[in-house]
Amino acid sequence: MTGIVLVCTHDAVKVAETLARLLAAEDHPVRLCYGRQSLDEIEPVRASKDAVLLIWSVDAPSTHYMLQWLASFDPVRVIEIARAPGWPKNDARKGPVIDFSAWRLGDRGGRAWHQLLERVSVVERALAPARPPPRRAAIALGMASMAAVGGAIFVRVNEAPDAPQLTSHAGTMSLEAAPMDGVGGPVTAFEPASADDTVLRLGVRPHAQPLGAADYEPLAEVPEIPEQDIREPSLLGRISELTGLGQQRPQRE
Repeated sequence: MTGIVLVCTHDAVKVAETLARLLAAEDHPVRLCYGRQSLDEIEPVRASKDAVLLIWSVDAPSTHYMLQWLASFDPVRVIEIARAPGWPKNDARKGPVIDFSAWRLGDRGGRAWHQLLERVSVVERALAPARPPPRRAAIALGMASMAAVGGAIFVRVNEAPDAPQLTSHAGTMSLEAAPMDGVGGPVTAFEPASADDTVLRLGVRPHAQPLGAADYEPLAEVPEIPEQDIREPSLLGRISELTGLGQQRPQRE
């Protein structure tokens, strides 16, 4: 717990002693300084990490050593309570002055007492050193990171596909077509040594032997058919045939 140094004038000693007893019951180390001789405690308190609680009583605002205590410390470390109106103005003040004018001695309840405890907690958090990260948590985090990396490497090594064997053929790239019977077949490709030397050869597997030259017997000669007039006879032709004139029709050359 953070230590607390109470500083007051002679007219507030009774209030300071009561507050010291109650704060000690909250497990805070407490010291009481009052009067002019309190100036000798400023440097030792500045070297420590204790909070400073100033009690502004009726005589305190006009007392030199109270103003000296207020000016000698970081406002973050200072807690101020007022038993009477008229506390000094301070633009660097980090927390409000807590009104203790209506507080009854020894009362551990009420608004003023709870405000004082809240202010003490704020100063305690401000003065507390930063806690290092838990050692066990850091070790567990490191082991989890190593396990994750090891698992990733194991999966990568075992699931990596085999690298294809690259074969260099100086000359040609051959492509064998699949059979044309609807079953499908392999296709093998070889990369040439150079693009200028690329020769594409396509080989198709034959499925039938080519037909050879067959000997055929000569065609029979067809006798010549005499020319006949196959036109339909006209009316005049029929009359000529009936009259006998059609027999004298000259033969066509």
